[in-house]
Amino acid sequence: MALIGIIDADLIDHGTRHPNLALMKIAGYLKDNGNEVELIYRSFDAAKDPKYSALYMGCVFSFTKVPEEIKALPNMKVYGGTGFFPEGDGPQLPYDVEHHKPFYDLYKPYVESEIARGRKPNYFTDYMQYSIGFTSRGCFRKCSFCVNKKYDHAFRHSPVAEFLDADRPFIYLWDDNIMALGQWEDIIDELEATGKPYQFRQGIDLRLMTDHKAERLVNAHYHGDFIFAFDHIEDKDLIIDKVQLWRRYSAKICKMYVISGYKSQDEHDIADVFERVKILMTYGSLPYIMRYEAYKKSPYRELYVQIARWCNQPQFLKKMSFREFCIANQKYKKDQTTNCVAYQSMLDFENKFPEIAKEYFDLKFDELNIYKNQYGYGRRYANKPLCSYCQKKGLCWNCLLKDKKKLLQAYLSKQVDLECLRYKNAVCSVDSMLVAKVIADSLLETPMNELIEILAGVEDLEKPNPETIPQFSNLEDALIMVPDILSKFVKSGTPMNFKDIGYYLERDDKKAKTNSDVAMKKYGENHTKFAALVDLAVVSKTDVRAEVTLSEFGKYFVTLDHITQKELVLKLCLRIPIIQNYFLNGCDIKQIEKDLLVLSKTTQNRRRSNVNFVIRSIEEGKIL
Repeated sequence: MALIGIIDADLIDHGTRHPNLALMKIAGYLKDNGNEVELIYRSFDAAKDPKYSALYMGCVFSFTKVPEEIKALPNMKVYGGTGFFPEGDGPQLPYDVEHHKPFYDLYKPYVESEIARGRKPNYFTDYMQYSIGFTSRGCFRKCSFCVNKKYDHAFRHSPVAEFLDADRPFIYLWDDNIMALGQWEDIIDELEATGKPYQFRQGIDLRLMTDHKAERLVNAHYHGDFIFAFDHIEDKDLIIDKVQLWRRYSAKICKMYVISGYKSQDEHDIADVFERVKILMTYGSLPYIMRYEAYKKSPYRELYVQIARWCNQPQFLKKMSFREFCIANQKYKKDQTTNCVAYQSMLDFENKFPEIAKEYFDLKFDELNIYKNQYGYGRRYANKPLCSYCQKKGLCWNCLLKDKKKLLQAYLSKQVDLECLRYKNAVCSVDSMLVAKVIADSLLETPMNELIEILAGVEDLEKPNPETIPQFSNLEDALIMVPDILSKFVKSGTPMNFKDIGYYLERDDKKAKTNSDVAMKKYGENHTKFAALVDLAVVSKTDVRAEVTLSEFGKYFVTLDHITQKELVLKLCLRIPIIQNYFLNGCDIKQIEKDLLVLSKTTQNRRRSNVNFVIRSIEEGKIL
């Protein structure tokens, strides 16, 4: 039985956190054909050992240094990879090897030896916890700085089952441009069917994003952050549109690769980088600076490094301007008689180009970010849509206020949300209190059966999910008392939390008395979330950091008398998907049971009585 050596050139030369997929495929194929394989990872000289009947070597990075004598060894069968052939013109794996399941244990001896030396196991998660592969290959963009220029289109490469290891908890994909593939959703379906969290490591082409793609991806079993790219300032308008489209569905901060030092390495490129960073900050996104190798030739080489240090560490970017970051580095320096590299590089550039420094060095994420306050818990979308989208669909407030039926359809189905008027990029200039009054008056003057008929005309209703199925102990506490409490205690602009709301609810309701702070918080949480479901409150987070304020509609609601409030809240409950489905399906109790299936069995039992209580209250026309 032959022993074959597998050489990971990147690992030997400078170390890498990623296993070489091609080498694992080669190793798997060789093993299944009766050979023994061994990873060579300590030194290139180890490859000279005569015990190896053959050698295979892979290299990903062009800066990896490999001795020529190693490539020339007589038993070297093949060496390949973009490190040796950056234009993609090197030897390709034969079909049977390319589509062979990777031998994931190839790197096990290396990982075990490193952990034995004291390295932390979590450093090696890519080696030990992920199934790895390409479900598609190719990209039509052929960016000049990218090594993936071999193909001019995206095409299906392999099924997920080809590289899936059932014992590994995660999956990551090296697909070049999954969004450019016509069958992208088939791949998502395959990945979802595994039940394993997954991620696309090459990033996702935001420029190809659509509403359907965004909604599907945001609700996917995705692992970690979605990462996009903003490489060309010429794409500014498109990126601004697409990041807003994405943020409509995603409450999470976007992360974006930003290439630097590629087009040039002068002050114009520095300004270009900062301009892209500014745009991303404005739209609630985090830049990740990728330095092209040529930056090292720049007279501002050190400034490139400091920009990357600032941007690539979110705890700094979110809290400090670039200037503050450099000053903080200087303060940290023990010897204050000289300037640290960060501070000096900033000063040198500012002295030479004061206008660029004036425009960009004092930008702060928190001041620019238009998504600082989002829609929050229980709403159909995470943030406002593009105003152009609403204008195209006839969903802008100026249009809706002229059409009562369309207004009620859009509001009850949550296609529109009054919270959109709080955003800096909102085009509609209407007053939120005026809109809230029109909505309230329209609901109050329309009989319940007509509202249900109006809802029946909506083609795209929200589907029930665990977040939109209410849980409460006292309906009046949730729908009358919560907004009342918020109106009294957040006038200063300071949000409340669940525990505070629970305290005030209990103080006024003897039946709600609990015996602990935990129970008090839970009581406040359940009733506040229900208030958010019917647009009376905004819950920005749902953990211990939860911040609760009155919604734009809630601000008008609290001006009404309690009799009117009690009539209105029953109609607001038609915003809840499981309630909508019950009435739209002929008041069929089986529909409730079907919708409750999104919950665990124990949770179904708790929520079922709550849903039925709301329905009985609506049917009897009063809060029971």
